[in-house]
Amino acid sequence: MAVSHKGKRKIIYKDKLYLWYIIPDDDYDFLFYLKIISDDQTLYLSYETDQANNLFIQPKIGIVKSEKLKSGRYKFSPRIQDKIFSNYNVRLILDWHDSQDGSAIPEVFKMPKNPFEHIDFKSGTIVYIVKDFSRSNLKSDMLEVSYSQNYLLIAGWHGSERGYHITIIKNNDDKNPVAETHQSFFELEEAITSAVTMIENWINEKG
Repeated sequence: MAVSHKGKRKIIYKDKLYLWYIIPDDDYDFLFYLKIISDDQTLYLSYETDQANNLFIQPKIGIVKSEKLKSGRYKFSPRIQDKIFSNYNVRLILDWHDSQDGSAIPEVFKMPKNPFEHIDFKSGTIVYIVKDFSRSNLKSDMLEVSYSQNYLLIAGWHGSERGYHITIIKNNDDKNPVAETHQSFFELEEAITSAVTMIENWINEKG
């Protein structure tokens, strides 16, 4: 069955037609995905938008179908401007795929029951932590870890956004966070691990 062109942008890349469009995530209101499909349906890529400015995670790209790579999720680099899309940055993503030699291996993701369980909080002191992620226990205050120099790492569920909010504050100034991000359950462990690394680096820099 041919790919519908309705509502999709077009780009010619290396003499081949590709269609692209952006759709919202089914579960998380703050997530949107760029979909790139070749007209002959030999390539289908899925890229989460607005990853480049999120220092809490390594950008990823999903391979739904490809003649070069196995289906799965891969780390994407270098970072590109991905808040607003045009044929220019769609071309950069196609460049990334074209540069692959087939040796890359997709990430293996295992659904954790408790994303906090294996995180090393380094020099931080756990003030509060929720270990049960069942729906009835989801709340705005699920994790608090205090650090020297008055840093505080906070994480919790925000029902209005159907996602997790991770915040780093200093000197109890929650109105002006040092850094913050919204993440899905799948990225929660990586994002908090990155937050710990940020805090430790700031502490060591100011030693």
